Order: sequence, then C-alpha cells, then structure tokens
Amino acid sequence: MSATLQELKSLAEDLMVGCRGWVDAIIIVSEDGAPLTYTANMDLDPEFVAAATASIVGATSAVLELLSSRGFDGINVRLKEKRYLLIRSYKGYYVVALTKPNPNLGFINLVFEAYLSARR
Repeated sequence: MSATLQELKSLAEDLMVGCRGWVDAIIIVSEDGAPLTYTANMDLDPEFVAAATASIVGATSAVLELLSSRGFDGINVRLKEKRYLLIRSYKGYYVVALTKPNPNLGFINLVFEAYLSARR
C-alpha cells in the first residue's frame, strides 16, 4: 500500500473515531470520482457514493464558475431522513461523510476542521 493511500486510510479511521458515533461512513474519493478508501458502520457501496460525489462536486463547481467564485471548501447536503452528506476538499481529494440522523453538525464540523487542517 502506498504511503498516500495509507495516510488516507488513517485519516478516514481517525475521522470516524473523532466524530464519536455521529458519522456512519467516511469515504475518500479522488477528483475523478474513484473511491480510494472507506470505513463504515453500515452497508454501502463506495463506488456509488464516489460517483454521486463526483456529480455533486461537478454541478457545484459549474454553478460557482458562473458566479465567478474561486471554488469551495465543503458541501453539506441535507437528506430526507435527517442525515447529512458532507463533502470536504482535502489535498486534491474529497472526504465524504454520511452522518447519523439528527447529527451534531457543529461537533462534526469542528472534528473535520481539526483533522483536515492539521494534515494540510
């Protein structure tokens, strides 16, 4: 396993532990939409999540380009079952999290900020 892939796997595991049960899954996705690593407390298809992430990021980037924005650091998508799909940019990758219903988003955002900014 390459050093970068090992670092991403460690990051996914650290985020899961750091979020203290508020997150059901963490998937690290490449810019081209390939899942690189994931950790989950639920049954999910990382290929499907990675493809959805690529679509969401692509659509968001297109809209931001029309608005003359320089990009984004994160995207929060609220799902009908009161879960959130969180997407964060990190070193040319996307860190994707699926929360539990009614999560403590403030806490999750603090954990993500701490782990992602410390490793940049």
